[in-house]
Amino acid sequence: MDEIKGLERSVLAQESWALAVEGVIALIFGFLILLWPLTVVMLFIFIGAFAFVWGIFALLASIKADKGRRWVRILEGVCGIIFGLIVMIRPGVSTVVLMWLIMIWLVVSGIFKIVGAFALPKGDGNKGLLVVNGVLALIIGVLLLSLPFLEGALTMAILIGFYGIFSGIMLISLAFVAKSARGQTAA
Repeated sequence: MDEIKGLERSVLAQESWALAVEGVIALIFGFLILLWPLTVVMLFIFIGAFAFVWGIFALLASIKADKGRRWVRILEGVCGIIFGLIVMIRPGVSTVVLMWLIMIWLVVSGIFKIVGAFALPKGDGNKGLLVVNGVLALIIGVLLLSLPFLEGALTMAILIGFYGIFSGIMLISLAFVAKSARGQTAA
């Protein structure tokens, strides 16, 4: 029985390094977006780079993920990489199209995080942090989808900056919780 509980606690521990790196990157981008006076095109390039790096780390994390979460991490990674490449290669493409892609990416990313959280074993304390992170992405994505375009550009920058900061804090917290669960499992 203790072995099963230990196994359940270590599911995310396998991905703790990727969660920590994603969290640090999210914090950096969140602060950059809020504090640095960026043009809209630079904002999109930063978001594209963030999505690309996020996608790479999601794919890397899928290598050690258990089978129940592996497909979610692979799909999240592929979507992040494709979105990031599109935005970085063609930043001059219509701002409206890029804004829609960012909003859709937030919604899709939120859904993947929520689905990934529920793929964790019952009783895993990490579920809550993943669900909160996913719900936050969904809320911001839906809020941005509901705003008119002109109001949405400035609001988008502010919301995405705050999302980056809060998401980074949650991901780093989740990495520490997962890492400590791994230590408890090994003991």
